[in-house]
Amino acid sequence: MQLDQTRIAIRERSFGDLLDLALRVLRTHAPALCVTWMLGAVPAAALNIWLLGDSVTYQLESGLTEDQVVEALFGSGFQLALLLIMEVPWVAMLTTLYLGQAMFVERPSPRQLAADAVRSLPQMFLFQLVIRALLLPWIITWLVLYGSWPFLNEIILLERNPVRKSSRHPALTSTFNRNQVLHSRSTGELFGRWIFSLVLGGALMGSIWLTLWRGWAILWDTNTTDWTTFVVFPQIAIWTVLGYFTIVRFLSYLDLRIRNEGWEIELKMRAEAARLARQVA
Repeated sequence: MQLDQTRIAIRERSFGDLLDLALRVLRTHAPALCVTWMLGAVPAAALNIWLLGDSVTYQLESGLTEDQVVEALFGSGFQLALLLIMEVPWVAMLTTLYLGQAMFVERPSPRQLAADAVRSLPQMFLFQLVIRALLLPWIITWLVLYGSWPFLNEIILLERNPVRKSSRHPALTSTFNRNQVLHSRSTGELFGRWIFSLVLGGALMGSIWLTLWRGWAILWDTNTTDWTTFVVFPQIAIWTVLGYFTIVRFLSYLDLRIRNEGWEIELKMRAEAARLARQVA
């Protein structure tokens, strides 16, 4: 692995450039990214369908008025949002680890991906399950998770700092402190990008859902309140768009490190240190 020879050019980019670059990364690594994403997304979608499918079916078949059905579906949508907030970091874990390796090597190792995932489980459990579950009930705190701490997954999975600062390794900062330092300088910009991503992601989800709905209706001549339309198709649309934005988030994380920390200089210094170490050995 040569740290100063990355497979994505290290330079500052606008958010529009990152959205475009994410499409090119997806095209280049489509098979591997689809596999790593589906390993998490398919079980999560199946869980959501199992938990909410019967409720949606009952609402559609209970003879409620149109307004009552819309209100009931809105409630189911809120429940789905709660599930997604808990699921997304875990579904994105393998994809993020793959992208981290793909920056430096042509063919990331599945064995190394699995080892890194297992090594990250304790911190993922603490930060992305326990702390996330504590913030979940207070809706306003969702702003912390997405507007203020959007790159917590990348910090845990790719930087692998200790949970607490160790006296034996004083140069290593803790995960919590690292999270605060990385995000504190750009909170306003990150919040703006999150709002824009919500709008764009919502439009993409709606477009995919409508395409599936119309295609299904034309092919099978089904009723518009068909269970597939309101249970299965939303899951396909949601996880497809979230997979794309997982790549966008990874690239945004790199861009933030380049802007605020001169990451390209750090990579060159580490690469030179590694070469000197090999020469001495």
